[in-house]
Amino acid sequence: MTIKLAKNSAPGSMAGYLFQPERALYWLVCSGNGSLIGIETEDDIVRQVKENAELNVREQAKHSITSNIPFGDHSKDLWNTLGIWLSDVATGKVNYNNTQFQMVTNKEIESGLVLELEKAKEPDEIKQCISKLRNIAKNTPQGIKAYVDKVISYNDQIIGDLIKQIVVCDRKKGSSGDKSLSEMKTRLMIPDHIPFNEVYNSLLGWVHSTAMSCWRNGIQAWLGRDAFIEYYHKLISRYETHSFVERPKALIPITNVERQEQANAVFVRQLYLLAIESEDNLLIDAIDDYLMSSSERIRLSVLGDITKEDIDKFDDALKDRWKMIHAVYRQKYKKAQKQLSDIITFGEESGLDILHQTLNHREPLAGQQTEQFYLTRGSYHRLADAMEIGWHPDYKILIEAEDYE
Repeated sequence: MTIKLAKNSAPGSMAGYLFQPERALYWLVCSGNGSLIGIETEDDIVRQVKENAELNVREQAKHSITSNIPFGDHSKDLWNTLGIWLSDVATGKVNYNNTQFQMVTNKEIESGLVLELEKAKEPDEIKQCISKLRNIAKNTPQGIKAYVDKVISYNDQIIGDLIKQIVVCDRKKGSSGDKSLSEMKTRLMIPDHIPFNEVYNSLLGWVHSTAMSCWRNGIQAWLGRDAFIEYYHKLISRYETHSFVERPKALIPITNVERQEQANAVFVRQLYLLAIESEDNLLIDAIDDYLMSSSERIRLSVLGDITKEDIDKFDDALKDRWKMIHAVYRQKYKKAQKQLSDIITFGEESGLDILHQTLNHREPLAGQQTEQFYLTRGSYHRLADAMEIGWHPDYKILIEAEDYE
């Protein structure tokens, strides 16, 4: 079943914000050494180049998830963007001769003044555009009058200087979607045996985290192309030197519906034996690890990165390690049964210790050290679900008693 977005919901605004890191990533890929890419600095996206062969870029990025097409003749998008750029050109804040002014959208623009602005490069074409712009300004809605008045207040010379440098990039030209991804893959020269989607998502994650780190420290988000390339090479080297690469947790989304489906699973019931409750983060994390591990084991198997024999050896190693830990606490529990009056609490606390010691581990798989804790932890929960291992010292007796009831 497809659930439609509510008209008063925020996905549109969120999609707009998330479009900017995508565009920043594009420019990081497509720019030369020493370039800097800014997010929400002088513009939505800014490129400052070091090499003379390239142009600086000022970009207004407009994303839409509705039928609305940005930069329409009577839109705030168009007139506000022109006003911002004209102000910067007029004051000398930006040198228009070495700067490209890009209007970017994920939509396809089929017609309108904005396309004529992009095409106008000769003096006569520019003059016609300015005339049309001023004519359209006479009949714009009252709600954008302030933006329109600001634009037409500039003389034809300044407006013409700006028009010469305007570029429009929509979905048809590769602003987003498959065409954009294909261009980035080509520029990065990623070989076919390396999963591009995983690389792309990891690079986008780097953009997000780097920008957030800047903002949280009260500084503008300027991303260096050199630092980006260094991260990229480290990322690619992992694929070249590893027989497989696990996906980060952030790339394996888990829904509340999926979590709820595990509410009565045996591995969850085993955690309840330790006085862990349904809303505890410990339980939620366990369910997520279980689901992510299951998904990743299947993915790696389907890709041919690991075999059934690799998985069996992995699980056997997990069980052997658990046996040593559990045996010690099981022995302490047996002694405590003869000495303590509150054996229930002792059993729960012992189970928590077993759980902690067991899960604080990353087991090698197929002769390679794993990087993600969820793969090992989730596999332990899979074994607990099959009752091959357990956390409470008396887990078998207690689970069987529940089943009997």
